[in-house]
Parts: sequence; structure tokens; C-alpha cells
Amino acid sequence: MKESISILGIQTALIPIQRSGLKGLNADVLLRFFFYTAVFNNQSLCIIRAKNGEEQLSPMKYKRITEQVEAVVGMPVAVLLEDSLIYVQRERLINQGVYFIISDKYAFLPSLIVNAQVKKKKRSDKLAPAAQYILLYYLSDENAKNKFTIKELEEITPYNYVAVTRAVSNLEDCGLCRVETDSSRTKQISFGESKRELWDNAQKYMSSPVKKILFSDIKPKVETIASGVNALSHYSHLNPEQYDTLAIWDKHFKPVNGEYNDIEGLYTIEIWKYPTTMPFQEENGIVDKLSLYLAMKDESDPRIEKELDIIIEEMAW
Repeated sequence: MKESISILGIQTALIPIQRSGLKGLNADVLLRFFFYTAVFNNQSLCIIRAKNGEEQLSPMKYKRITEQVEAVVGMPVAVLLEDSLIYVQRERLINQGVYFIISDKYAFLPSLIVNAQVKKKKRSDKLAPAAQYILLYYLSDENAKNKFTIKELEEITPYNYVAVTRAVSNLEDCGLCRVETDSSRTKQISFGESKRELWDNAQKYMSSPVKKILFSDIKPKVETIASGVNALSHYSHLNPEQYDTLAIWDKHFKPVNGEYNDIEGLYTIEIWKYPTTMPFQEENGIVDKLSLYLAMKDESDPRIEKELDIIIEEMAW
């Protein structure tokens, strides 16, 4: 009798993998798990299930095992887990990038679906910070190639596999990239040919990188990078101001009592939603041109407006 499971309400047959198809795996892994192939969302994957249902492995251990199995079977590998897996355990597996299935209740298969539970997908009308960062990286880097895998984007950007997967889904949902599966079942993300056209199309989905503005009479002790008028003066003919506007990624910002306020100070501190530097940037201490444009485009000063327009027109699209 053929065994099957339900993945997010879709009945899926489990076909045992013969031992001959598992050559290259060590004895410990072979003895510890059952191995199956299955088809979900029109894509093949390998599902492994522990023979001892009570055994609990660490997320890091699952990551090593699934990577070993994937190298042998040549397809994505997911762990079939018990319904009793608690939220914290799920999040630890997700942070390690481990694919897993908990029957109808939950499935994390980011190359097949994106952190999906049984619910309708809502169309995005804005780019999340990670999605905007990835898009701006592609638009800004003259040497960026046109096509990426999720793994390649993970290696380029300061985001983990899960965050990149969600960002790509967000970009695709906004019509700003295409996602296709190649013959090896690997997701290929492409952005099209015209960067200028992509920039124009993305305007309605993008927002200022600045999450919050604070002020201080002393420079923050954490690593900062120039933004605002002084960054614009670096890229244009605008005269710099005496005191800097400094940008800090929200992830790195650690407020100190009395150091910052919401009213005034010699230094303007911008707390950014995404990293303040791009992977390709030289260490010049200046935010990238496109993020700067998005941060300052609503300024009422006509001099600033003019210089921002020149920056966009002179971009090496």
C-alpha cells in the first residue's frame, strides 16, 4: 500500500527511495531516517522522517543532514516532523534554513512555497526593507549579473536564506522580478534588461529607508555613514553643511539614555530600515545614491530636488 501525507491540504504520495539511490550517505544517516520522494507544487523533493519519532535533533544537526542528503539525491530535502513541534523550535529551524513539514498544520519549503501556512496570499503594494535593499543593490551595482539564485543573494547581502526568500517573493508579487525553476529544480531570479525602466516601475512600491530621525550633540559611538545633505554634496555640486546627517541600520542601533532626542542637536541621526551600505560599495562612508534619493526626494528645497534629479539622470543604468 502506497504511503502518503497531506502537505498544506494537498495529498502527496510518498515513494520510498531505494538504498541504491542513497549511495554516499553515511551509515548513521541511513539507519536514522526513512527516505522518500514526493511531488509538491509540481516540483520534486526528498522527504526524510526519523525512524525514532521521539528523537529530537538540533536545528544545526538537521541542517547538516539535509545538506548531505541533498548532495546525494539532487533535489530539495524536507524533514517530516511531529505535530507537537512548538513555535520556538519551528523558528530555530527556519533560521537555519531547514525545510520541514508538519502535515496540514505548517510547511516551510521556501523554494517551493514561501513560509506558507494554509491561508490566501495577499498581493503586496509595498516592498519590504529586505526586498527594496536587494532591488537597489541590483540597480546600483554596474557589475551585478542579471540572474541569481536565492543562495547567491544570501551570500551577497547581509540577509539569511529565509529573509532573502521572502524578499524575492515580495519582489515577484510586485512584478519587479521573475522567478523560474531550471532543470535542476533551482529557483532562478531575474530582473529584466532595462535598469532605468525597472527603477521607474518600482517607484510606487518603494519608500524612504529612514524609519526614524533623532538628534544628538555628539557623534554616536556605533558605526555610522554619511547621509542627507553632506552625502548629496559628495555626489553633486551642493555645498556641505557643518554637521553631518548620519545613518545607522536599525539592527545596529542601540539607544543610550540622554544621548538622543526627538527635537534638536548638532547631528541628525537617521535610523534606517535596511543596511546603510551596499555590497559593492567602496568604504567611502557615504550612503548609496538611490537610497539617498529615496530618503530625500520629498525635501522642499529646490536645490536638493535639482541635484537629486541630476543624480538619477547620470546613473550608469
